[in-house]
Amino acid sequence: MMRLADLWRDQRKARPLFSIVIPVLNAPEKLEGSIQSVLREPGEWWELRVMDGGSEDGTIEVLRKHEKRLRWASEPDAGVYDAMNKGIAQSGAPYLYFLGAGDTLRPGVLEKVARQVPRTRAGFIYGNVFMQDKKVVWDGEWTQEKFRTRTPCQQAIFYDRRIFGWHGGFDVRFRTMADYAMNVRCFGDERVRKVFVDEIIADYEGGGKSLNSRDEAFYEARPELLRKWLGLEPKKKG
Repeated sequence: MMRLADLWRDQRKARPLFSIVIPVLNAPEKLEGSIQSVLREPGEWWELRVMDGGSEDGTIEVLRKHEKRLRWASEPDAGVYDAMNKGIAQSGAPYLYFLGAGDTLRPGVLEKVARQVPRTRAGFIYGNVFMQDKKVVWDGEWTQEKFRTRTPCQQAIFYDRRIFGWHGGFDVRFRTMADYAMNVRCFGDERVRKVFVDEIIADYEGGGKSLNSRDEAFYEARPELLRKWLGLEPKKKG
């Protein structure tokens, strides 16, 4: 019997199913752990690309150590979402997954996700993450109503590449919440099949920039995003 990975490789012209993109800047120890969590997964499932923003510490040495098993580039960028957009453009697998430096995949999760991939429709496949800073699992199956206050964690989501053809890349106007904006679009797009996988996809480090600085541009745009894509009107006060 043909293995699931071999079936996908046959259907997709021998490409892996997942492009895993890691944006990084000056975080060699964290990057090493994230890379190792991908390398322990069966190699037929993934290609790995690291987008470095011009690190000036030991990050480049980590990349050189592993460059036989990944591809990388190092150049200044306009922030994490710019780096992610570059990763989308330079990678080639049908699904995109974004792992932060310091976050780690759970063992065996790629095959579990692969079993849920839609065969024809574009998929937005998501699960849970374990938030290491808060010691909680985030956040179960999603509803449109949840988007009023939060979004699925980026490290829980696998995006069909076609989504970025339809909606463009992550909106770099939003410094810390561009994934939130993209996820609202995905949930409001009838072409995209939303698939919840009841697994912990990754251990998410947490405590990042998004918690320490408010993305004013996004919060100004959020009411219109929710209205346009999900039909959610702002709740009346009082």
